[in-house]
Amino acid sequence: MTDHFIKLNCGNCGGELDVYDDMERFACGSCGTEIAVQRRGGTIVLKSMTEAIKNTATSADKTSSELALMRLKEEAENLSKRYDAMLKEKIERNKRGYLMGVSVLLIGFVVVRSGYGLVVGLSLLAAGIFTISYIRRHDKKVVVDLRELHAKLDVLNGRIEDHAYQP
Repeated sequence: MTDHFIKLNCGNCGGELDVYDDMERFACGSCGTEIAVQRRGGTIVLKSMTEAIKNTATSADKTSSELALMRLKEEAENLSKRYDAMLKEKIERNKRGYLMGVSVLLIGFVVVRSGYGLVVGLSLLAAGIFTISYIRRHDKKVVVDLRELHAKLDVLNGRIEDHAYQP
């Protein structure tokens, strides 16, 4: 940054802005509005990027409301994919975990019943029980994460419906 700057106000929120000589684009520290700096001769004009976007031919077809709706839909789609992936991973982990736990339990039972070693058989039984209880505890944590993600999806879908029905 240079030592030369001027103080101006944000056109969106009225917050104080320090515009330095080398700045071409920046965001307002108060409201976050992206601002472009245009210099002509000895004057400086600050232009909100949302206005600049509306003035370009490529975005003339889409209003800021439509852009916001597109962003919301994209975010909802990403969260939905993440939710599906977490659910699939949970199901696969449960299958493997319960299969492993029950297998170790059965092996422990067979070892104890056959008389090959009481300590080894009881150890295997304990390991099977521990595996199953671990899978159940971990499953509860994943269910909480899935519920939280589902709640976020519900909120996003509600916002999408609100945007879709605005005139």
